[in-house]
Amino acid sequence: MVKNKKVIILIVIFVCTGVVLGILYYNDTKKCSYTLNLPLDDSVYSINMEQEDKVVMINEQEKIKDIVFVISKVKGATTSKSVQDSPVNAENVIKINIEYSESNILTLFIYKKKNKYFIEQPYNGIWDITQESYDNIYVIQG
Repeated sequence: MVKNKKVIILIVIFVCTGVVLGILYYNDTKKCSYTLNLPLDDSVYSINMEQEDKVVMINEQEKIKDIVFVISKVKGATTSKSVQDSPVNAENVIKINIEYSESNILTLFIYKKKNKYFIEQPYNGIWDITQESYDNIYVIQG
């Protein structure tokens, strides 16, 4: 009788331990997703683009719509989190400040890293973009 109680207690302990470990493993492997937050293009009144020492200010609505359109092609969520004010170890970085409704500013970075192209929203996420999207924004700024 006492032996059966010990076996039952051991089984309960193993089951509880298994459940706790399963929950911890699930939470550890479950990643957060981040969505690129963009203002509506009709609320954008200015875009400033900086690359190295060159700064371009864009006020023309057609160019603003073109830039927002190219950036808005980034669809879906990412599990890569941005934890810096700006990209690290990146090449050809273009900083984009989008000014919209009542002096709000959204900062994005597009850049190349290890022969891939990315768009990063600081403290939000990092998304893959095509070289074509990078080149389109680069051409628009120039």
